[in-house]
Amino acid sequence: MRPADVVAFMWEYMKVPEDSREKVKNLLKDANENGVKISHQAPTLYDVVPKEEIAEFEELMRKTIADIVSEASSVACWVYVQKYVKHKTLNEMLQELPDVSQFILAMMR
Repeated sequence: MRPADVVAFMWEYMKVPEDSREKVKNLLKDANENGVKISHQAPTLYDVVPKEEIAEFEELMRKTIADIVSEASSVACWVYVQKYVKHKTLNEMLQELPDVSQFILAMMR
């Protein structure tokens, strides 16, 4: 999935009424928690809104997504080294880097 796809999805999602957003949220939650397969063909964003009107928003989302991926990759590498190279326990890792406890716990599963 490209960053533009995420932006397009979010843009469309925010345009729908609140009750419809709740249905979408529940569908995504079901897919995420229960492995339900969903298919979504996102519209081309520029078919909906002229590129000039959303250029700043799109660039901000690209940077945000890049930062999230970079941070997640960095923490994943750190957890891998700590667990499999240095053979540290979960408690040792949590003491050393408590700010990423949720991510460490997810990686340990």
